[in-house]
Amino acid sequence: MPGVRRHPSPGALTPPEIVEASGLAASRRNPGVLWTHNDSDAAGPLVYAFALDGARDLGRWRLDGAEVHDWEDMAIGPGKDGGDALYVGDIGDNQRKRREVVVYRVAEPAVDLAAAPAEHRLPGVERLVFTYPGGQAHNAETLLVDPVRGDMCIVTKSRGGSAVFCAAAPLTSGELTAAGELGVLGLVTGGAVSRDGTLVALRTYLAARVWRRDPTRPLAEAFRGPDCDLPLVLERQGEALTFAADGRGYYTVSEGAAPTLHAYARR
Repeated sequence: MPGVRRHPSPGALTPPEIVEASGLAASRRNPGVLWTHNDSDAAGPLVYAFALDGARDLGRWRLDGAEVHDWEDMAIGPGKDGGDALYVGDIGDNQRKRREVVVYRVAEPAVDLAAAPAEHRLPGVERLVFTYPGGQAHNAETLLVDPVRGDMCIVTKSRGGSAVFCAAAPLTSGELTAAGELGVLGLVTGGAVSRDGTLVALRTYLAARVWRRDPTRPLAEAFRGPDCDLPLVLERQGEALTFAADGRGYYTVSEGAAPTLHAYARR
C-alpha cells in the first residue's frame, strides 16, 4: 500500500469494559462502524461496536451459547446463508495445552448509530471446532477470513517462526491444513484481509506487513506474493488490525484501558 501515512485518531475506546482489545473488524453491514472484543471478558462472550465518528460507544452484543477461553482476533466474512458474518477466534493458548480451538460465527447484526449504547443478544451462533495436524497445540492471535471465497487461516504466534494453518470454504469443524511458515515477522499478534480480498496484512507489537494476492486463489497462498512494510505507531501492547471498509487504509488498537484507535490511509 504505497503512500500510506498515519492520520488523526478518531478517538479512544472509552467503555471501561474494553481493557484487552485483541481483535478489530470493520463492519460490512454498517458503514462507519468497527467491532472489537476483549482477550478475556469477565462479563462473558461479548463483542463491542463503536463509530468511527469520534470512536463513540454503540453498545455490546452477547453471543448466545459462546464461551470465552482466550479470544484473540476477529474478522468479517461470508456467513452460512451468504450474508455478512462476524467470526471470533478463541484461538489463544499461551501454555500450548489446548487440544482444540474454536471459531464462533454469527450473522452480523444491524447497528443503530443514533441509539444509546445498550446490550443486545446475538442468537444463531455457530461453533466451529478445529484441531491442528498431528494433535499439536499452538498459541495463535491471528484469524484471517477471506471475504470473497470464505477460506479461513490461523497464524500462530511463536518466537521460532509463525506457521499458517488453514481451512477451505465451506467451513466445517475438523483438522486444519498446514500452509507453510513465515520468516519475515516476529510474534504475530493480529491480521486482516481487505474487503475485496486483494490484500492481507499481519502485525506484531512493533511492525506490520501487507501482501498482495489473487482473490480467486485460496487464502493459504496469500503469503507467496509480493509484500511490503506498513507504517505502525508504537503501541503499549498492539494486537489488533483491520482494513478500512474501502481498502484504502487500516486501523490498529492496543490492549489497555481507553486505548487509542490509530488510523492510517493513503495520501
